[in-house]
Amino acid sequence: MRSKIYVQIGLSLIVISCLLWAAILAVPILPLSIASKATTATILVIISEVLFWVGILLTGKEFAHRFRRQLYPYYWWQRFTHRK
Repeated sequence: MRSKIYVQIGLSLIVISCLLWAAILAVPILPLSIASKATTATILVIISEVLFWVGILLTGKEFAHRFRRQLYPYYWWQRFTHRK
């Protein structure tokens, strides 16, 4: 079992990663040149991916498995069709 502090830091990094992905949507409305917008978007993508994977490593294998399962549409359909 992972230390609770590692799990909390990992979850925080995953949340920050999601916020950075959302921030990419604001890049086109910034008053920058096209090249600067492309650079900013690229930097945000790289940083958010690194933070996400470090967060997954810190939270552990069990969390990564549950997280991946939640993103798989097959399980969404199973949950929807097998409700009682």
